Amino acid sequence: MGAALAGVSGPLALHAASSHFEVSNKKGKNEGEQIKIKVTKPLFCPYHSIGDGAQKGGDAYYFQSDAFSHNPFTIPASGMSGSPVIRDAAGKFVGFMTTFGYEDSTFSFDGKETLTIYVPDGQEVFVDEGGDGEKAWKTYNIKMMERLNIEPYKVYPHFWADVEYCTWVEQKIQSNVPKGHFNILNHDFVAKYLDKIVEYGYPKGKMTLDHGWGQFPDGSLNSGYGSWSPDPKKFPDFHKTMDLINEKGFTPGLWIGFPKIHAASTAAQNNPNLLGAFRAEGKTEYDKGVRWLNPKSDIFEYASETIYRFHQMGVRKFKIDMSYNTKSDMLHIHKELYKAAKGIDETIEMEFHVPDIFFTKFTDVTRTNDVWLNDKYDWPARVKTHYEISYKSSPGRGINLDHIGGNAEKDITEEKYLQHLEMFKSKIGYPLVSVLPHHISQKCVDETGDYLWDYEKGSRNIISDFY
Repeated sequence: MGAALAGVSGPLALHAASSHFEVSNKKGKNEGEQIKIKVTKPLFCPYHSIGDGAQKGGDAYYFQSDAFSHNPFTIPASGMSGSPVIRDAAGKFVGFMTTFGYEDSTFSFDGKETLTIYVPDGQEVFVDEGGDGEKAWKTYNIKMMERLNIEPYKVYPHFWADVEYCTWVEQKIQSNVPKGHFNILNHDFVAKYLDKIVEYGYPKGKMTLDHGWGQFPDGSLNSGYGSWSPDPKKFPDFHKTMDLINEKGFTPGLWIGFPKIHAASTAAQNNPNLLGAFRAEGKTEYDKGVRWLNPKSDIFEYASETIYRFHQMGVRKFKIDMSYNTKSDMLHIHKELYKAAKGIDETIEMEFHVPDIFFTKFTDVTRTNDVWLNDKYDWPARVKTHYEISYKSSPGRGINLDHIGGNAEKDITEEKYLQHLEMFKSKIGYPLVSVLPHHISQKCVDETGDYLWDYEKGSRNIISDFY
């Protein structure tokens, strides 16, 4: 069990005797094989992060019981999309092992009991029918780490494991007008936020400025994608803001939604070739004019110029929003962005939210991605699943426990905040505070402080050991 399969020789022939396993040679469109496996639903598909309105906040879209046909390499990653693997309810496990031939590498489920894996020439697939899905996934990770030359982090800069503070939900809770949180972030906001952390007596750590620090050239929020320059009205001297963060004992961090770009943005005006496909043809206010970054353009040069400017100002951590593009396009962007950062300074922390084994080599930290603590949905299930996918799909890399209290400022209550905080305790990864808990209650302030200090004084273990 747990064999890598390629062609119809060796391990494939061995499996063909199984009553649950069937191989057929289907030369033609795929120029490869079909592998049929009898499975028990629901099927856990960590790569499938596409949900509809009824599922928002839950994790139902990761668990499939109806018929489907998925290409885990080209599927849109609408949130947090894990490795190209499937685990059934009985512990059977399958996973693709190469990006070669990815265009025709698909999982197809009949909605009953048969999973068909299309394996084009050059592709390989890992199959384990032993019934221990956890052990099988670890074995898959070990094999993939060897293939992809992924070395688990054992030594890394001390600040990578520090507690992190982020402005995002605090921006939202302080804003009184729609979309006002994009305009509320400025130098004074950052100063007051840090003063509050010091007043609480919390451990010092990273301080990350989220969406809203940059310019919006044509006045629309979307024109900010690709305009990675500080807004001079909000930050008259961005270098001084970074100095302020340092002087107060924190490490500067910065959010960048790198793979989105707008035609009116600074980068697109300087280099129109960076413009890729339209994101959603302007169907919503958040999509109007937004394009995907062209993955065939010179990502390395664009990324190097952007990161270098902010590194010179003192930024040592970048929180990258991969913006939910298709996996195959994101992989190239992700890799070039990471290589650009490491060419500038190996100690820069690069945080992403694509917990996929093929992305892992080009990642320092994977965040579990924030959730909305909305009681209409099973938000605890999503918290658990996001963590599981991050932990199991990014072996040997750090984990960011993002954000304590969630992302929906109007839905945060003391009970839910503390429940969410409790779910992070004892987990591998570093905690992230976004909303300042005095907005909720003194009990939230106190219990958050206890948790942060327990982490700070403990082992500070942030590296996934799922391999």
